Amino acid sequence: MFMLPTSWEIASLVCKILFYFGAASVVGGSLFLRLYNDGSRFTVKSNIRYITLGAFIGFQGVLFNYLVQIGLVVDSGFFGMFDWSMASIFLNTQVGDITFFRMAGFVIIFFACLFYSQRIRNLNRPPKQELYKLLNIITLFAFLLIIFSFRFSGHISVLSPIAKVAIALHFFSFAAWIGSLYPLYKLTFVRDLDFMYRSMKKFGNNAIAIVLVLIIAGVLMCFELFHSLSELFTTAYGQALLVKLTFVLMVFAIAALNKLKLTPDLHNEGAVLTLRNSIRLESVVALFILIVTSYFSTIVGPVDHSM
Repeated sequence: MFMLPTSWEIASLVCKILFYFGAASVVGGSLFLRLYNDGSRFTVKSNIRYITLGAFIGFQGVLFNYLVQIGLVVDSGFFGMFDWSMASIFLNTQVGDITFFRMAGFVIIFFACLFYSQRIRNLNRPPKQELYKLLNIITLFAFLLIIFSFRFSGHISVLSPIAKVAIALHFFSFAAWIGSLYPLYKLTFVRDLDFMYRSMKKFGNNAIAIVLVLIIAGVLMCFELFHSLSELFTTAYGQALLVKLTFVLMVFAIAALNKLKLTPDLHNEGAVLTLRNSIRLESVVALFILIVTSYFSTIVGPVDHSM
């Protein structure tokens, strides 16, 4: 059965949603900056702004989650979150380790994006790919710090090495898919239909690899987290996972429609509008996936692996 969360758990849930959104924006924006941009100043700046916003939001989610964990332990109301003595103690716990690596990753990404935004603003010509190649390397390194934080996280910290790798791959592919939806939506406003078609087709082909990693990693995680198939139906964690899988199947169905039907038909404004609305619907479903994922990773946990 689904449990009714406390106010502190709801606050932690919101923080987790912000964290996931931030991570997804960073990965999705970086992929589009590297693989699907037309080289124009507008497109490059738009993707970098998206990554910067994701880093900022992700940082806020991590920071406030740290404060919420303090408030939960102190249990003296809102101002309990700012108990310095407890905050100092938490720095030497798993919560402190998770917070450090995640905040460090988002800070590096945020300031790297600000630096490159300024460089692009001072250019007299459209930026070349080589200009922001280093930005992609920095972003990848910083995101690895964020992924590394999962080894300290609750029930994940006691799992086998294979399961931890599966979780890291699942998180990356999840972030790549969800985070790509906004840039993909923005791509439907490009005037060059030929470039739009080529980019959409390329994304559809690359998305197959993302989906395969997502599925394989997810299956490996399930084998580790559940002792029997019945736990999918009899535990709160399993039920939440089933809800998530329902939304994931909906996203896959919409994505398949986009790739197999709508993208090949991109030849006029009407077809573009249909694809744009489809991506908008996919984004709404993805939002529900973020919420459900945040719910069962924050408020409930798998059997015998409670946080």
